[in-house]
Amino acid sequence: MDIPFTGLIIGYGSIGRRHARVLESLTRDLAIVNRRESVRIAARQAHPAARVVDRLEALDAVGFPWSTTVAVIATWGPSHAELFHALADRGVRHILCEKPMAASVHDAQLMVDRAEREGITLAVHHYLRYAGLAPALQELFAAYDLGSPVALIVEGGAACLVTNGIHWLDFATELFGEAPHQVISSALGEPINPRAPELMIYAGSVILSFGQQREAVITFSNRSSVALSAQIYLRDAVVELDGELKVSIRRRDRAAVEKLPAITRTGSATEVLFEGVPPTLRGYFDGIQAALQDACTEGDVTCSGLHGAVAVSACIGALLSARERHAIDLPIDQASVWSQERWPIS
Repeated sequence: MDIPFTGLIIGYGSIGRRHARVLESLTRDLAIVNRRESVRIAARQAHPAARVVDRLEALDAVGFPWSTTVAVIATWGPSHAELFHALADRGVRHILCEKPMAASVHDAQLMVDRAEREGITLAVHHYLRYAGLAPALQELFAAYDLGSPVALIVEGGAACLVTNGIHWLDFATELFGEAPHQVISSALGEPINPRAPELMIYAGSVILSFGQQREAVITFSNRSSVALSAQIYLRDAVVELDGELKVSIRRRDRAAVEKLPAITRTGSATEVLFEGVPPTLRGYFDGIQAALQDACTEGDVTCSGLHGAVAVSACIGALLSARERHAIDLPIDQASVWSQERWPIS
C-alpha cells in the first residue's frame, strides 16, 4: 500500500535501517540523514535511489518537500526532541519517533503539546503495541474465559530497563488498561551500550503499581546474556511469552479449583490451552508498516505521543526511584525539578 508522502529517515543505525527498508516500499521518494560518512556509504549502497545527506540543512538547500513528508526519528534518545522540533519548524506534519520519545519528562510533554497545538500527527514506535500483542492476548483470554490479567513479570539478561523495558512498560499500560501510578526501582546504569558508552544499559528491578493491586515487575541483569521472557498471571491461569512472542497459556485443573475455590488454595497450571503465535499478532516488519501508516493519518494513532510521554515518565521515574531510594508517584509532576532532568537513555 503506497502512501502519498516523501519518506525521510533520520538515523541509519540498526533500527533506522529497518524503517528505511519498509518506508522505501511505501513511498516513491526516500531521503536518509546520518552524520557519519561510513554509515551514509552503507545507506547509498542499500538504497541507491535515495537522497543520502549528513544533515537536515542539506535538504533545505534543495527545496525538500517538507509539508508532504513523513519523517522517522531513529537516532539516539537524547536527540529525539530537538529533531522533532526541527522537523516541525520546517512544516513536517507526520512524524514517527522511535522510543524513548524524549530523554526528559519535560521534553516529552513539549512534543505532545506542540503536536496537538499544530495538528502534527506524532506516533511513537513501541513495537509491542504495533504488534497488537495486548489485543491478541485479550482475545485468547476471552475465548478461554480466563478473566483479566492481574500481574506481569518480565525477566532476562542485559536487555536494559529502558531500551527494551520501555516496550514492556507500555505493554503493561495497554494490558491493564491504565497508566501506572507509582514506581519503585533498583535500576543501575553501566556504560556497556555497544552503540555508545555514554548511553547507559540499565539493570535491576522495576515494580510498577496499577489499580486493583496489579503490578508489572521488570527485572534484568547485566551479568547475564539470556534473552528476556515474560509471564502474565490471571486468576487461574498463566501466560508465558518468549522474546519472539511465542505464547503458551496454561490453566489450573478446573475440578480442583471448583473443589477448593479460595484464592489461597494455589495449584499448578497444567492444562495447556494454547501454544504458538496468536493468529492476529503482527510480525516486526508488519508492525513497522502499521506504525508508518499510522503516522500518515490525520486522526488518532495506535501509539500516540501521549503514550510515549507516559512511558518516558515511568522509565525516568524508575531511574529516579533508584537514585532517591524511595517510591516515585507517577506521572512525574511537570512543575518539578525532576521533569527537567535529561537522562542518557536510548
